[in-house]
Amino acid sequence: MRKPAGALMPRFLRPGDRVAVVAPSGVVDPGRLKAGLSWLRAQGHTVGRAPHLLSRHGYLAGSDEQRARDMNAILRSDPARAILFARGGYGLTRILDRLDLNALRRRPRLLVGYSDATALFMSLQRRGPYMTLYGPTVSEMGEPEAFDETSLKSALRGEAAAFTLPVRPADVLRAGRGEGRVLGGCLSLLVSLLGTPHDPDYRGAVLFWEDVAEPPYRIDRMLTQLRNAGKLDQLAGMMIGSLTECVASAGRPSLSIREAVMEVAGGTRFPIVWNVRAGHVARKLTLPLGLPATLDTRRRAIVFHPQV
Repeated sequence: MRKPAGALMPRFLRPGDRVAVVAPSGVVDPGRLKAGLSWLRAQGHTVGRAPHLLSRHGYLAGSDEQRARDMNAILRSDPARAILFARGGYGLTRILDRLDLNALRRRPRLLVGYSDATALFMSLQRRGPYMTLYGPTVSEMGEPEAFDETSLKSALRGEAAAFTLPVRPADVLRAGRGEGRVLGGCLSLLVSLLGTPHDPDYRGAVLFWEDVAEPPYRIDRMLTQLRNAGKLDQLAGMMIGSLTECVASAGRPSLSIREAVMEVAGGTRFPIVWNVRAGHVARKLTLPLGLPATLDTRRRAIVFHPQV
C-alpha cells in the first residue's frame, strides 16, 4: 500500500486488532449497540467502549464534557487501531474545538462512521489529507440490510474491491473526467462548517455529498450556500450519494433535485454523478474519503488511488 503524497494513511485492520467505539453525537440504543458489538467481535476484533457510550443528555450521548473526554482519552492513549462511531445524530460540532486532533495525526487510526461524523472527518482534512471511512455506524452493524458487509470488510482491510465504484450511464448528470482528493459527507454538516476553523479548502477536490429527509428546496439552499461561499468554483468533480426521503411535500410546487443541482452548478464544468449508494441508505457502501480519486464518466468508474 503506497501512501499518496501528503496523506495520512492509518494502518488497515488485521485479525485480532483492537477497535474502540465512541458516541460523540446522538443517544445510542443499547440493543442495536449490543448487536453491532457482537458483529465486530465475530470478525475477530477486541472491542473497547468509551465510558459514557450509553449516557444521555437530552438528544446527546452525554454532556459535552463527557463526550469530549471520552474521545480524547481514546485519541491520546487507547491502543485501538480503529475508532468507530456508535451512531450519528447530532453533537460532534459542539465538541470539535475540544478534541485533540494533533494526537490523532501523530498516531493515525482508522475512523469509521457517517452523517454527524462528517464534522470530524472534514476538520481533519483542513489540517492535511487523512483517509477516513464513510460507512456504517456500530449500531447498524448488527443489521444485515443496513450496510454492504463485503464493502465494509474490504475497506477495513484495505482491499482493492472497496475502492472502485462503477458509474451507470443513467447516473451521469454531467459527463467528463476529474481527478482530486475526495472530500465531503452529509450536506447539512458541510454547510454547518462554513466560516468555522473546521472548514477545509475544496479547491481541486471531488466533492461527495448526501443527506436524508431534506426536501429539494433545502438541498437547493444548502448547495447555493456552498456556491456562494466559493466552494464549487474549482471542484474537480461531484459525486452525490443517497438522498433518502428527500422529496417535496405533496401538492407543493418544486424543482426536482436533479434540476436544482444542475442550476446551482451552472457555470462550472466538472463532471457530476449521482446515486452513489452511500450515506443514509440501506445496504450502504463504505467509501474512503481523503484519498485522491478519478471520476471518469467515459470509463464509467470512480477509482480511488490508495493502491500500489
